[in-house]
Amino acid sequence: MDDIPRTPAQPLLSLRQIEVFHTVMETRSITGASRMLNVSQPALSRTIRRIEDQLSISLFTRYRTGLVPTSEALEIYAAIDPVLKQVASVGMQIERIARGETAVFRIGSTASVARALVPQALKALSQTVPGIELFFDVLPVDQVAEYLTTGRGEAIVTIASLDHPSIASQRVGHGDLVAVIPKSHPLSGADVIRAADLAGADFIAFAQGGAHQRVVDSFLDRFKVEVNIKAFARFSDTALALANEEMGIVLVDQMTVLGPLGSNLVVRQIEDAPQFDIHVLWNRRRPHSASLQKFIEILGQNLTNLPSLR
Repeated sequence: MDDIPRTPAQPLLSLRQIEVFHTVMETRSITGASRMLNVSQPALSRTIRRIEDQLSISLFTRYRTGLVPTSEALEIYAAIDPVLKQVASVGMQIERIARGETAVFRIGSTASVARALVPQALKALSQTVPGIELFFDVLPVDQVAEYLTTGRGEAIVTIASLDHPSIASQRVGHGDLVAVIPKSHPLSGADVIRAADLAGADFIAFAQGGAHQRVVDSFLDRFKVEVNIKAFARFSDTALALANEEMGIVLVDQMTVLGPLGSNLVVRQIEDAPQFDIHVLWNRRRPHSASLQKFIEILGQNLTNLPSLR
């Protein structure tokens, strides 16, 4: 006669039965346990009787004042209590992971959006996901691809475009080109700056070929305006510092002026101003977290509600 393979022994009690027994032991009351487990008292009583039948032992002595556990019940409780507490702890840890509270969220940005836009979004993210650990890097444009492809950070926020097969991009909003003008300059009193107003003005420019200067050059070329470039700056903070020393006017994206300005500067709207698109970039070949999606949503909301310069 062929041997019949044995199936593994089934546990005497299910996890649900163990949970019910544990709750009754904690409350020493069918009424209290039924409230905690959100089940009816008759159903709970039937479950306890079923457990006693399966184990062939009595678990409780029933009195008007409540339930008194038998010695066997106390032994079973001592065995399962630490296990259930560990399971509960694992459950809470899983919830924290799902909320992103155990994650390290490392993100970078280029200079202009690093002044205020990204810090404001990171603050909102930290309030939405209280346990998150944040790292924030500020990078020049020529380091963006390496930052993402090597996995140094999860994403980059930038006004620059990037054509790379491994890098995905999502547009999250836009901002206008604005003029930052020394208070001593005659144009500081104007409500709106027109391209023609800038003809011959002392200027602070950005490096040729960069995202900022391409937009500025296109704007000035469109209106056939020539300016007097007094200095070049690589980063927006440097450009603002030079403007604050009254070296000239600087045209920047609106996100730059969300951050602190020098005491000698004013910001003015530009008529027919071109716009800068703000993108979030990430490595399409690496997984990204739920925190990144929350961060993108926050950025989009903040850009929709940019303060008016009027």
